[in-house]
Amino acid sequence: MLRLTRNALTGTRVSSLRGVRHASSTPPRLARRTLALVSGGVALGLGTLWASKIHADSAAVVTNPRAKNDPDATRSPFGTLVRAYVVYSMCSIPVLVDSAPWILQTFSSIPGIKWITEAIVRVTFFDQFVGGDTATETLPLLQRLRSANTGTLFAYSVEVDEAEAMTASTVASSEHSPYKAIVDEMVHCIDVAANFEDALDAKQTGRRTWVAVKLTALVPDASALIRLSSHILSTRPPSPVAFPGNPTPSDLDILYSPKPTSSPSPLTPTDLATLRDLHASLNRICTHAAARGVRIIVDAEYSWYQPAVDAYALALMRRFNALGSGTQQPLVYATFQAYLRRTPEHLVHALRDARKHGFALGVKLVRGAYHTHEMAAHPTAASEGKPMLSISPDVLPPVWAEKAETDATYDACAALLLDAAAADAKSRRSQSIGILFGTHNWTSCRKILAGLEERGLAVRTSDGKKLSVPERVGERVTFGQLYGMCDDLTQYLADRMESSTPMVIKYVPYGALSEVMPYLSRRAIENKSVLGGGTAQAERKRAWDLMWARIFG
Repeated sequence: MLRLTRNALTGTRVSSLRGVRHASSTPPRLARRTLALVSGGVALGLGTLWASKIHADSAAVVTNPRAKNDPDATRSPFGTLVRAYVVYSMCSIPVLVDSAPWILQTFSSIPGIKWITEAIVRVTFFDQFVGGDTATETLPLLQRLRSANTGTLFAYSVEVDEAEAMTASTVASSEHSPYKAIVDEMVHCIDVAANFEDALDAKQTGRRTWVAVKLTALVPDASALIRLSSHILSTRPPSPVAFPGNPTPSDLDILYSPKPTSSPSPLTPTDLATLRDLHASLNRICTHAAARGVRIIVDAEYSWYQPAVDAYALALMRRFNALGSGTQQPLVYATFQAYLRRTPEHLVHALRDARKHGFALGVKLVRGAYHTHEMAAHPTAASEGKPMLSISPDVLPPVWAEKAETDATYDACAALLLDAAAADAKSRRSQSIGILFGTHNWTSCRKILAGLEERGLAVRTSDGKKLSVPERVGERVTFGQLYGMCDDLTQYLADRMESSTPMVIKYVPYGALSEVMPYLSRRAIENKSVLGGGTAQAERKRAWDLMWARIFG
């Protein structure tokens, strides 16, 4: 069973497939180097975080020319700047990033050291990248973000433990199974988001507290999604679109009216019951979200899950994004990953399909976070005969080989979406598209801002410093970044645009430390593409400059 769990992620580099484990074995020499780096990092972290407590967290007048143009210089508490400096100093060390799962697993298994490890993780990486232990505990953060003209995308970032999941699979309908508790928590999260929005000043017209949903967290056996993906690929008509292809309305027919096929289906009766239950859970989540006015973002997964994820996302959009339903549209967003070779054709198809069948298309456009895993999982001549995770029938990997190709795809898709938003905003029909540009890339953000102006979706204010975005556009276009990363870009976007609703949101995960440890490991491993290329060093330098300005300004 393929499962990224709190045990697997903290103890292995790559997931396991029914007992075939790809261990992140750390050689003794590397282990010694890593331990030395960790020891130094821990000492630096504890020392600086302790020292930060003796400084006042009040804002200071900025006089340092290196930081005077950064609004965070007068907004971020000093302790927050110190923490960011420590975290990104650690993220600047490649061997430390690569060894993060092994470090967490090893240190957490040593009696007497576990609580120290968790305490250090909490005051560093947890506080940097996670909003809180519960949805309610994140409310002060949501308020701070909103005061900076920034919204929130909530994410309950936990995954069912593999042992618990396998036990739960025998009682899939039990209301007390671990994954059912996650469904309940997502419904509760919707209420927290809606109550927060309801309490805001009535002058704010847009509701910018949304909720993310990850399908693999909602099933007792995630490998059922892989088998559904395999079934979908084997029963779809041939298509020139690269794997994972385009979803069709009939992809989920197998769940409710199984039909004989020329080849046996990989889906078992237990799989079908699990997948029907998942569909019911998603309908429950979206029904509650529609009643409370909270938008739902369906997160992307590894490509071997994606055909199934696409099928569910399409079914949800067709039901809950129907035009003329009286609900602010779109309610449900699917995620489009620019590093997938299929994405340009897939996006064109999705736009046409939504227009043809009368529903609003919700698009979260991202570059993609699993490139290393996708390349390693794709079969090659050297891997012949070995068990591989990929289910792609294509010769080429599903992802682009070079980052430049992903960047070009992202910008081309962004331009296509802006064209669609412009046509939609100028029409007198109901809103038929919503776009969340998820990116930490300054170049892409500047291109999108320029695209808004070029298409008449925004106009410069009288002083020429900002873009004024009308309400009809603000409901169609939003930017997003991960909480704890690229705050300068987030604030630049928030300050650059003038609108009645926040034009930028932060992806804010939450959950107990023991539950979100896999998320923190993924932030280290899967987002090396974000932290690489000097990004971690730039974040560290930015924190240092702001600390300098706070102390000596």
